[in-house]
Amino acid sequence: MNVNLFNDKKFMTAFGVAFAALLLLLSSLFNPAALAAGGGGPDGAPSEPVTEQFIPELTDEKPEVAEIEANNAPNRISATFNGDTTSGMGFNWYTTDLYEDSKVWVSKSGDFDDSMEFEAEAQEVTSSYGERDENGYYIFADVEEDEEGEPVTDENGEPVINGYYTDEQAHGGDWMSGSEYGQMDLIDVKEYSYKAEAAELEPDTTYYYQVGSESGEISEVGEFKTSGESGDPFKFVHYTDTQNAFWNENVRNEAAFGADTLQKALETAGETDFVLHTGDVVEVAEVEDEWVDIFEQSKPYFMQSAMAVAPGNHDEYALDWNDDPVTGKFNEHFNVPVTNDAVDGGSYYSFDYNGVHFVTLNTNDNKESDDNPNGGAIGKEQMEWIKADIEQARANGAKWVVLNYHKPLYSKSYHSLQDEDVQEIREELTALIDELDVDLALQGHDHVVSRTHSLTHVDSDENFSNGQVEDVESFVGDNGVEYMENPEGTTYILPNTGGTKEYDDVYSKGVDHLQEVRPDLDWMTQEDMDYYNDLFAYGNQPQETDSFEDSHSNNRDSAVQNFAVYEMADDELVVSMYQIEGELLEGEERTVEMVDQFGIVKDAE
Repeated sequence: MNVNLFNDKKFMTAFGVAFAALLLLLSSLFNPAALAAGGGGPDGAPSEPVTEQFIPELTDEKPEVAEIEANNAPNRISATFNGDTTSGMGFNWYTTDLYEDSKVWVSKSGDFDDSMEFEAEAQEVTSSYGERDENGYYIFADVEEDEEGEPVTDENGEPVINGYYTDEQAHGGDWMSGSEYGQMDLIDVKEYSYKAEAAELEPDTTYYYQVGSESGEISEVGEFKTSGESGDPFKFVHYTDTQNAFWNENVRNEAAFGADTLQKALETAGETDFVLHTGDVVEVAEVEDEWVDIFEQSKPYFMQSAMAVAPGNHDEYALDWNDDPVTGKFNEHFNVPVTNDAVDGGSYYSFDYNGVHFVTLNTNDNKESDDNPNGGAIGKEQMEWIKADIEQARANGAKWVVLNYHKPLYSKSYHSLQDEDVQEIREELTALIDELDVDLALQGHDHVVSRTHSLTHVDSDENFSNGQVEDVESFVGDNGVEYMENPEGTTYILPNTGGTKEYDDVYSKGVDHLQEVRPDLDWMTQEDMDYYNDLFAYGNQPQETDSFEDSHSNNRDSAVQNFAVYEMADDELVVSMYQIEGELLEGEERTVEMVDQFGIVKDAE
């Protein structure tokens, strides 16, 4: 029986676990692939709490590996900004086989009797799928290890396999956190990624689209809206870190939470002009199953609005840390601009929407090179581009500038002050943001809710954070929103996560706890923590879990997600942060509540 990976996924946990030797438990804890689930990067092993032992019942024979069925219905579809947003739109989709007549049809009416056609360009790609059995469960090998946790190899240099199992058995917090799964092999499949760009569209207009080919299949109908005049009001949704992991697909499906978060965001916001995602779309970019899962479950919402997507660090991760990152995967899945021909785990680019200038950064620049000898999150060429791009936007009359990027400069969890590649560029980037008078910095990566006061830059010799709170006049409007009036600083915002993996608000629990769960931050004093916490107007970790007692991270088991809605007009901005709660996979009602709100006005009398 073949497995169709594009069918709806199972949301179930199966229990049929027998006792075995303790050695079986240890066999996968230090697998480099398993470490990919941990603290956000290969610079250290995750510090996940031990909650429940998972000891699989092994079979001597490897389960029969199902074939990967072809899927030639257009899939993994997205519409993304690429170029002039008043008159164009970019599209991306996949098929297994090549269709040379592929195109996108764009219609104002929605019945496509007035459709315009735009040809697509196909790129042959290699997609790597996890091995599964005939029922769609992933197949894992339990690898024998020595006392140091290193794999034992045979006379041919191959790892010694104790036996095999599938994730039909899998359960428990350790499994969900990613610290227990064994070795999984990948199947390379040739596929085609299509890119098309619509042009000569009318501004401030809702369009409908379909992608595909007349010789093959044509997709469902999606829609998007072109931008209008400078100063016209518009609205967008911001969410982040959907980051669904393949090993939880059949255990606690995380892509379902990502889809539900976006659905709730679009329903709450009402008429939305576009969606902004600040990175980590998936957990392990090399495993194509994850892209399929998040795109298929989010399809009705991805196709409901245009998207602007920033690349996250996980969006270039290989299954095994020892392998090079898959730096082209993000751009295979999203048709976004590539500035300076730089594809490096993503790309950086900018666009304007109703006169607001949006700048998407790529914080995956962190490979040592002539351009970036110290491995900072952003290289020299990109840093110079940021300055030139925003200066040009200001010269063109942009009243508002919004940055969106993945790795945070300010957040309520540890990445913001620990990631070495971010600290390498922290002073330079915060100074540049201040110099260029950036209004908002939208972030991801740290899986907490946080919103700073308006911050201005200070040098490192004055303060480790490179930020200080600006003294800004404020007032409460007729709508009950508290507005900052003509701030000169920048507000940094992070809407937690659209997935299930959460990090704790580690800076609010005292210096002893911080240094226990993140020893690399042992330089911080309580005075440092107090200063840093005072930079925030709002921030916390809404999930309540015993995991945070001795860890910075949960077991990817949260049923609390967040998103933000931004309403922008000529001289006014309102940002509303919302929180979703409810156990989706158990059928609980999911509630949505606004938890934070603020506004900014410019040129107020």
